[in-house]
Amino acid sequence: MAALDLPAFGRLGAAEVDRFHRDGFLVVEHLLPESQIAALRERFPRLFAGRFDTGVYPDEWYWREGMSLPDVTRHMANAWKADLTIARLVLSADLGRAASRLTGWSGARLGQDTIWWKAPKTKPIAHHQDTSFMDFLDPAQTVTCWITLDDTHPDAGTLEYAPGSHRWPLTPLPDAFHGEDDYRAQMKAAAQAAGVAAPVPVLIDVPAGSCVFHAGETWHGSGPNTTGDRMRRAIGIHMIPANAQFSDRAGGYIYRRYQRTGDPSLDESFFPILWSTTGQRTDWIDGYCATGRRVKPPIAQALAV
Repeated sequence: MAALDLPAFGRLGAAEVDRFHRDGFLVVEHLLPESQIAALRERFPRLFAGRFDTGVYPDEWYWREGMSLPDVTRHMANAWKADLTIARLVLSADLGRAASRLTGWSGARLGQDTIWWKAPKTKPIAHHQDTSFMDFLDPAQTVTCWITLDDTHPDAGTLEYAPGSHRWPLTPLPDAFHGEDDYRAQMKAAAQAAGVAAPVPVLIDVPAGSCVFHAGETWHGSGPNTTGDRMRRAIGIHMIPANAQFSDRAGGYIYRRYQRTGDPSLDESFFPILWSTTGQRTDWIDGYCATGRRVKPPIAQALAV
């Protein structure tokens, strides 16, 4: 149920891995079929209206229908806990396998998902590094698979990358994130601090259902949607190494709540393992995607007795 079974991942050979390490990102077109794109699009208005399959709220919910300003880019984190259509994509073993292939990890967990809805006439998202938000983990590493549900367009605030910026030092959490006039300012400041000229950003121009994998250290963001009729809906799946643990550093103002006292391990209830070279995968995922219930399969339950 959670498998993508897509031929696109069969194209992740040595050349694609080299390109990922050279540029800090890799475009893979035509990842999702039209039927799945349509099903995922349909979930966005339901989610932001607070209509959740499971009755569980996401961990972050930025923009409320009837309460928030209409020109704000909407986003939500860990929608997989609230919506099973989102979960079937986000919890895919194929995504974990692809992330591990690109990074060299022995396995990948889900760190969090983020759904993005940049409606017409909405503001930019500042350039940032995803790993800055994972400073509470050891190792503090992440790789993101960003999947667009609409044909992207420069005027509609498509995602953009600073190529090669994954080799710059990691910066602290950004001071600003939403609606900055110069949404590339933090990236340009980081380039200056690294002693390099700020690169010309690459704007992603791909059809709906395509994706971009990017390293967590790669600077990226998106401009405003200046159009009057184009949507830019997307889902970011942020994956972390399967062996990651909570660090002793301060931070993790949202996700530290899932740490057990005196135990640095990441609980698979909240950070499920998607794929590993040993075959390990969190055993409740497929049942949850089918029913919304997180229970161990019968065989696993019998072995645990």
